[in-house]
Amino acid sequence: MGRGKSTDSGTGAPAAQQPQRPEAADVVRGGLYADRTFTRLDGAVRDFVQAEFEHCTFTGCDFSYADLSHAFFSECLFRECRMVVPGLSAVHLRKAVFDGCLLSGLDFGQCVKAGFGVSFVRSRLDNSSFYELKMPGTRFDDCELTGCLFAESDLTGASFDGCKLSATEFDRCRLERADFRTATEFAIDPGRNMLRRAKFSPYNLAGLLAVYGIEIG
Repeated sequence: MGRGKSTDSGTGAPAAQQPQRPEAADVVRGGLYADRTFTRLDGAVRDFVQAEFEHCTFTGCDFSYADLSHAFFSECLFRECRMVVPGLSAVHLRKAVFDGCLLSGLDFGQCVKAGFGVSFVRSRLDNSSFYELKMPGTRFDDCELTGCLFAESDLTGASFDGCKLSATEFDRCRLERADFRTATEFAIDPGRNMLRRAKFSPYNLAGLLAVYGIEIG
């Protein structure tokens, strides 16, 4: 016997069909997505170019070598994602949060500078660069930054709470009121950066003297 159409009990009318939400795999060039959750998405085989995401969450996704050109991410959360050398040309990152992510070889300087806003929690950043970006108040919480470069960027009031900054360079940056009190393994040249009212601990001041070859023992 064939299966008949379901009906709304009591009226005999056909039950209304619930609209189906597109699957995460349906990310397409120029697509618009809001309040969506994407899990274990392979960005390298999806077309993110010119796609727009608002209030979306990406969990366990791999954006390695993905082309994100001209994509727009507004108030999005990236949780435990992997990004290795993705294409960031003209990408909009507005209030983007990276939590527990591995980020390697990212050139954030390629992003659209207007409205740029990011924060990092328990993430690892390797060989990534921030060039000519306005990042006042940016938070780096319990992160490891290795071989990264901040150049000509405004980090006024930024926080590096519990961060390791091995081989990370700050060049001609505004670091006024930035908080390095619990940061370690950094070397900052006071002659090449603005450090007025920046915060350090008595235990990590050696990071300001390394450039002068001064040994503290």
